[in-house]
Amino acid sequence: AAALNASIHSKQKTELHKVLYHFNLGKPEEQVVDITNIAVDATETTPAHVLHFADRPRKQLASQKSHISSFETLFKNIQDYSIYFLSTDGIITSWNKGAERIKGYSASDAIGKNFSMFYPEEDKKGGLPQKLLSQARETGKATHEGWRVRKDGSKFWGSVLITAIHDASDDVIGFTKVTRDLTERKKAEDDFAKYTAEVERKNAELESINNELKAFAYVSSHDLQEPLRKIQTFSDKILEKEFDHLSTQGQDYFLRMKNAARRMQALIEDLLTYAQTNITERKLERVDLNELIKEVKTDLKEMVESKNALIETEGLGELNVIPFQFKQLMQNLLSNAIKFSKPGEQPVINVSSENGKGKDFRLPELDTDTDYVRIEVRDNGIGFDPEYSNKIFELFQRLHGKHEYPGTGIGLSICKRIVENHDGIIRSESKPGGGAAFQIYLPELN
Repeated sequence: AAALNASIHSKQKTELHKVLYHFNLGKPEEQVVDITNIAVDATETTPAHVLHFADRPRKQLASQKSHISSFETLFKNIQDYSIYFLSTDGIITSWNKGAERIKGYSASDAIGKNFSMFYPEEDKKGGLPQKLLSQARETGKATHEGWRVRKDGSKFWGSVLITAIHDASDDVIGFTKVTRDLTERKKAEDDFAKYTAEVERKNAELESINNELKAFAYVSSHDLQEPLRKIQTFSDKILEKEFDHLSTQGQDYFLRMKNAARRMQALIEDLLTYAQTNITERKLERVDLNELIKEVKTDLKEMVESKNALIETEGLGELNVIPFQFKQLMQNLLSNAIKFSKPGEQPVINVSSENGKGKDFRLPELDTDTDYVRIEVRDNGIGFDPEYSNKIFELFQRLHGKHEYPGTGIGLSICKRIVENHDGIIRSESKPGGGAAFQIYLPELN
């Protein structure tokens, strides 16, 4: 039997084969078959290689023809990839179903044409098709991603691998071209890039706002408060030494002025607190909520005693918070509960907490599988109409007259900001005359 010469350089599950064969006629028992088996790697990792069979006796022809037929069928029927062969000058010599599906051309439309027909005009003018062939000829392969043109004129984003085919003498005898339609991936990448750019723009806006808040905080703590302190200082001197010399109407005007200065001081301090809740660095610490409530009760001692308020706690434990902010949060909620108590009735305030999964609390804003701690502050005060349950957290919102219930209308806005700084949410529920409850949901951090 004649000798079999073969050279196999790579073998992958994704290889596609184009088999060229030639018969030398002679005596049946001495017939020579020349078969070239071209392997195309669709994984874009290795170049195509040639498996060359020479001098195979005729009696092995049947099995080899079966082998050839299997690979030709595989090549023609693959639909996820456009796969075709090119001559050395870029003329299409074969066509598969994937190429027809992706590019819209039938085999009769494409075979015999130059593959540059699939490139946009600007790429053809720039010589891109020829550059890719030259690169594949010199280095073994060329890769590229870009827009390609279908038969109907529409465009798709193609990922292309052009691989040089060599014969047994290592001469280039053509190319394989594998194209994959990645339009959906390209669209997703473009959408993500737009989203990223929008996020960066928003972050820049937030940084600008934070810088403005810092400037405001500085002005509030220095430039605004300094003249106000002088007004209060001199009004105290007048009250002490000159008040009795004023007429009755003058005394009334003076007291109104002094009260206005006091309200302005409270407003500036609340605005400063509101501004600082967003610009303070987030440093979480493990805090015992029982101890924190004790500190707040001490700070509110005069207010608690004047109303004979009862503050109860239940099930409080430790949690990770920004200590001074969370103390401000609880102080605002407790002082509100005392302030809006029913006339002639002892204020009773209950502070409780419980842990659970987001799904346990049945709130759409919570992630179902995340662990949360819910802190509730409930009172027996005058309450409010439930239609205002969201509005009360807006800046400068008041549900009662400032003479009846003094305040700046900023306290609950500060509460909302502090909770959001902890990646949590705050909700309220109430009804007129039925007290109010505020629930805070914070993700548990290990």
